[in-house]
Amino acid sequence: MGRIRDAWNALRGYAAAQDSRASSWAASGSSATAEVGAAAPTVARRARDAVRNDPYAARIIDLWTGNAVGAGITTRWPDKAHAEAWRRWSEGTACDAEATLDLYGIQALAMRAVVESGECFVRLLPTVPTPANPVGLRLQVLEADHLDTARNGMVAGTPTLQGITLGEAGEPIAYWLHRVHPGTSWLLPSGGRLTSEPVAATDVLHIYRKRRPGQLRDVSWLAPVLTRLRDLGDYEGALLMKAKIEACLAAVVSEEGDEALTGAASGLLRDAQGRTVESFEPGMILYRRGMGSVEVVNPSGGGSHAAFARRALEAAAVGAGLTYDQVSGDLTQANYSSLRAGKIEFRRLCEQVQYGMLIPMLVRPIAERFHAQGALLGLWGSEMPDGVSHVPPAHEMIDPLKDTTALIAQVRAGFVPQPEAAGAFGYDFRQAVEMIREANALLDDAGLSLDTDPRRVAKSGAAQDAAQMAAVEIAATGAAAPPRPDTPQQG
Repeated sequence: MGRIRDAWNALRGYAAAQDSRASSWAASGSSATAEVGAAAPTVARRARDAVRNDPYAARIIDLWTGNAVGAGITTRWPDKAHAEAWRRWSEGTACDAEATLDLYGIQALAMRAVVESGECFVRLLPTVPTPANPVGLRLQVLEADHLDTARNGMVAGTPTLQGITLGEAGEPIAYWLHRVHPGTSWLLPSGGRLTSEPVAATDVLHIYRKRRPGQLRDVSWLAPVLTRLRDLGDYEGALLMKAKIEACLAAVVSEEGDEALTGAASGLLRDAQGRTVESFEPGMILYRRGMGSVEVVNPSGGGSHAAFARRALEAAAVGAGLTYDQVSGDLTQANYSSLRAGKIEFRRLCEQVQYGMLIPMLVRPIAERFHAQGALLGLWGSEMPDGVSHVPPAHEMIDPLKDTTALIAQVRAGFVPQPEAAGAFGYDFRQAVEMIREANALLDDAGLSLDTDPRRVAKSGAAQDAAQMAAVEIAATGAAAPPRPDTPQQG
């Protein structure tokens, strides 16, 4: 009994575990996948409706897509064979099964689907190689609705959970996918049934944000903020109606005598034709029985509700992982320090999404399949080349002058290596060096010397000293360096 009492007292030490204030707090103890499976379809439908009709929900989707993907997460190959084939394949629409997007448009579409619905699928489909598609690989982006979540239990002799067939360690080995979107079942032939078929996990990329151990699926990223956004929309709609009523300037004419409005009940407001008025419009003139007077109806305006709307948007932004100024577009109270502090936290979260979800679940598997397809066609060897890198888009600087000055100081002090500094701008360091070498060679051949060339011009704007200039010329021509005048000669 003593141990039970001690455990009970320890439990009561947490307010969230007590029943006095949380008697109506019914917390579920289900697994992550079970909770997602019960809520995902409803949340996804409501999230899509909000994106279609709520400006802030649409803004959240655009912000996450623009910051996490931007112009695209690029893959850098160390050899020319891969690089050239990748350029032709990724920059054209031949990589898209629907032939409408290039690879970076597919990345953005997948990211939008993940934020809006919680997950999406990308099928890797083989096709006939062409000059625009040298490895014979197409990508098909599918919404989460294609997953047949009704498949549960032992299906075809293997354990299946919400349409995902699992292996011995709980890893997905197949996905039961509908041939067509369940919302377009009318495309099926007359009398046809909506069926699903298993697709090997090696041919499907399942992109979602994993938040709990053992989680196989996820819900819309708008789930924590949907009710707040809807309440804010309803509140603003009520304020708009109130403002319309307050703007209705009207005049009430009280006429003397029983013949003024024959048969009309005393006190009722009517228009000039004698019809009962049930709504207000600006500039109305109303009539009623009375003592013979004219009264002007000018409703008074209400107070400011900006504080409530701001607070609601702040909560919605926090729940979506963004900052208030991003979601609202309100920069009236922002300054360099506040913007920088907010963007630093957001960029850390954005990098977590890029390196924890997009690259391992989407970008890297596509590159690996691209290499494997090319190896089967004999375009290169079977071994994946070393040095393949995936570079997310660079984040814009809040204050370019201050940020660049700080980055230069960090590189000069050795705190940040030059490859990392180049990567902060979205460049691969090897390619950046090659681009600088080519640019310098073109300038030298043209006989031009720019004041931005550190080989010839110092930071102060003055020309470099003679020894520095001689070293530059030697590096350009490949000749041996002449001895400095003050250097002792070897005998």
